[in-house]
Amino acid sequence: FFQPRGSKFSKFQELRIQELPEEVPKGSIPRSIKAIAEDNTTGQATPGDVVNVTGVYLPESAHGFKALSASTVTNVYFHALKIEQNKKSYAEYTSSEKLQQQVEQLYESGDVYEQLSQSIAPEIWGHNDVKKVLLLLLVGAGTKSLSDVTIRGDINVCLMGDPGVAKSQMLKWISTLVPRAIYTTGKGSSGVGLTAAVTKDPYTGEALLEAGALVLADNGVCCIDEFDKMEESDRTSIHEV
Repeated sequence: FFQPRGSKFSKFQELRIQELPEEVPKGSIPRSIKAIAEDNTTGQATPGDVVNVTGVYLPESAHGFKALSASTVTNVYFHALKIEQNKKSYAEYTSSEKLQQQVEQLYESGDVYEQLSQSIAPEIWGHNDVKKVLLLLLVGAGTKSLSDVTIRGDINVCLMGDPGVAKSQMLKWISTLVPRAIYTTGKGSSGVGLTAAVTKDPYTGEALLEAGALVLADNGVCCIDEFDKMEESDRTSIHEV
């Protein structure tokens, strides 16, 4: 029987790792694998982070009555030994003396807004007004807290235009630049996939909320391509988030 006083407890965390959307082959869906983190490895990643995981690829072992009916085909998981962040957050960026000199030179030039907007997707010619809007999206505005009302400083942008004018390329460029960003398409997305889904914990049997694209991009940028292909009910669920 279980003896709590004679047992040693350790930290345990189960992660679901999914490959990056830009690395998915054409016509395929992103693959995912379960990762187990223990002790000091726990708490190193939050939903939506881009991480590099180093560990051991192991099969799941069955215990008890499950071992009697187990077949030769088994599930696998990744035992994480080290988790590193692939992108730094804004708080982790440190200003060097060289970077500070470059910022001062840019400020003295007097044309900061124009130069910064031109540095967004430089391989795409033109679209200066669109690039300026995307720059304002990245910078945002300050959040104002009044007596009983909080005014958010987030800026939402809707890009409309003919096919083949680099709308999707600009969204993908923004998603690779921002430390916390999610790129998804509205054609195959549902309201549950964008917001949250209720799942069941395989260990405790409790109900869990699985984060969607908008939740994963919290305090970041969520790029939704082909917004007009979404269902009307799924489109209204975004406002609730």
